Amino acid sequence: MEEKYYVIHNGEGDTYVREYTKEELLAEIEEGSYDEGIHENLPEDGDTNYWGGHALIIKGTVVTPKAEQVVTKYKID
Repeated sequence: MEEKYYVIHNGEGDTYVREYTKEELLAEIEEGSYDEGIHENLPEDGDTNYWGGHALIIKGTVVTPKAEQVVTKYKID
């Protein structure tokens, strides 16, 4: 399975999340798509409006929590 990269970026007040392969992301960076800068760490402020146009790149996979049914049974002797 090919690794995926997710870019979170705020441009002109709108936040975007995009999925890339390594090659696609490198091409975007070389093209100058993220010239405003790229965060080196997770920003303290989670509001992307205050990131100054910087992007955040996350390497990994998207996960979805799945509900588990748990049954508790009581017994009295």
